[in-house]
Amino acid sequence: MPLLQGGSTITDALFGTRTHTEGAQYQKPRKIPLRIEPKTYFANERTFLAWLGMATTLGTVSTAIAGFSVEDGRERRGGISQGTVELITLTLLPVSVAMIAYALFTFYWRSEFIRRKQVGFFDDKVGPITLAIVVMASLTLIMLAAIKDLILNHK
Repeated sequence: MPLLQGGSTITDALFGTRTHTEGAQYQKPRKIPLRIEPKTYFANERTFLAWLGMATTLGTVSTAIAGFSVEDGRERRGGISQGTVELITLTLLPVSVAMIAYALFTFYWRSEFIRRKQVGFFDDKVGPITLAIVVMASLTLIMLAAIKDLILNHK
């Protein structure tokens, strides 16, 4: 791992550790093993399933939109074009796959912390914000393409 200023690694900066997290130097080191409650495992699994459910919903909606759109060659007034439908599918499906990959990575990462009874920071400061920005950018792009279609097809 490449080192940052002060000898911490990129992983320390992203996920937080004793040497990198603000105020952590004031904590006393643990002398007794960390007790993991059974509900911790279920909370990790519940979070994973919530992310997975959202990704599946997003992928299902984009696939359904693609499946219900049929180019029949007739001229239609209003509505969105076949190109916009393809844009919706080709934008939302990769976002859905990225959400599944993120959920799997986070679930495995937290499971390892729990299994090793390692004291660590289980919150992720980068992943949810990044995914929210990607989803927002995708939906904005789709909205602009649909507005363009509605304006052009309305005339």
